[in-house]
Amino acid sequence: MKQGIREELIKAADRCECAAFIEGDPVQFPHRYTDRRDIEVSAFIAAWMAYGSRKVFLCVLDRLHQLMDSAGGPYRYVTTDAWHNLNAEGCLYRFYKWADFSMLCARLADVYSRMNSLECLFVPGEPLEKGVLNLCREFEGINGIPVPGSTSANKRLYMFLRWMVRKDSPVDFGIWTRITPAQLLVPVDTHVYATAKALGLTSRCSADLKTSVEITTQMAQIWPDDPARGDFALYGSQVM
Repeated sequence: MKQGIREELIKAADRCECAAFIEGDPVQFPHRYTDRRDIEVSAFIAAWMAYGSRKVFLCVLDRLHQLMDSAGGPYRYVTTDAWHNLNAEGCLYRFYKWADFSMLCARLADVYSRMNSLECLFVPGEPLEKGVLNLCREFEGINGIPVPGSTSANKRLYMFLRWMVRKDSPVDFGIWTRITPAQLLVPVDTHVYATAKALGLTSRCSADLKTSVEITTQMAQIWPDDPARGDFALYGSQVM
């Protein structure tokens, strides 16, 4: 990595990883809560919804969180089966239907009936991809959840993991301990991929899982214990 690119990425990460970043990002929703169970449920739903028009999906997420708060918060909403009262017909957002949200809540309720946290699906010392596979299997068949073993970049899922795992961040929560920040992959969407490609940080021709691994390897040259900080760096980079 060229020194100039390295320096710009560090500056970009410093600019973007701040409290001001929260406003306008889906991470704003779990930041409404203090109970780690509410944070986890809110974060999983917010990450699930985070695609397409930011302006639109943030409005939909706000609506969903108002609905969940009326039942006592996200965790209580899913574990008391409050979602049973939803009219499952009709469109929620783009290709998501209300039935998809109900199914997601039902699977969350099932997971929490068996374990205290989604974190329990990850075993300390085992490869991250095994835990990701376990997570995908729990929610298999729901729109927006990666097929188990998918080779796609799984951007929203790795964004959720970033929120849960990274420590000492004004943006991320760091409430999980079974995964270390060093294990995380950089969440790769179209913008991050285009920026990384322009900077020569990936030679891949598409934004798939191998691309995420390649970009993460590059970011680990700067932040070996926290390569996912490269997400902020690439988001805010002005070198194109």
